[in-house]
Amino acid sequence: MEAKMGILDSLAGFIDNEGLAEAFAVKPDDPAKLRRPVVDGIRRTREQYAERNIGTARAAGRWWQVQNGVVAFTVKLTGGTLPLSGSTTNHIPEAMFAAFLDKFEQAVTAGELDAALKAFQEDRAKAPNAGNAPRSKSHGGGERHPSNDREDWDSLTWAQRQKVNALYREGRNPDGSRIAEVGYKPDAAF
Repeated sequence: MEAKMGILDSLAGFIDNEGLAEAFAVKPDDPAKLRRPVVDGIRRTREQYAERNIGTARAAGRWWQVQNGVVAFTVKLTGGTLPLSGSTTNHIPEAMFAAFLDKFEQAVTAGELDAALKAFQEDRAKAPNAGNAPRSKSHGGGERHPSNDREDWDSLTWAQRQKVNALYREGRNPDGSRIAEVGYKPDAAF
């Protein structure tokens, strides 16, 4: 029996419940999740711009406006705007806007804006909510929300994400069932 206690005692040398417990609890950065709002916005902008009509040069919530052959482009994220080239709104010749969006998407997916996105996210996390942003849009790290909990969130289209978000705001799972009645099921089919 003493031999067993000796081996058991030697296990204590492997265990670090203070330093390693902290390291275990830290969530690693997920570059894809950090980039997702920008990449989605670029794709949405590309679709909107391709489908534009003369009368739809301006619209609330869009990242772009066209006037006099110039596109005013602002990256609008939940909680503020992301500056590019030191400015929140940048002006691009209309003829070059599609090429600009392609290059911008390449830069984002290559990780060239990761530091700026991380800083934006940290500033947003530190800033108190002044009551300006709707509660339904504040689903940052750690909170229960389908964007944090759904396994296939990255593969959903923008429209599918919007549908899941709308149902969640109504207190429903993606399959339409009421969360209060059947429980929270973020991965439910829709």
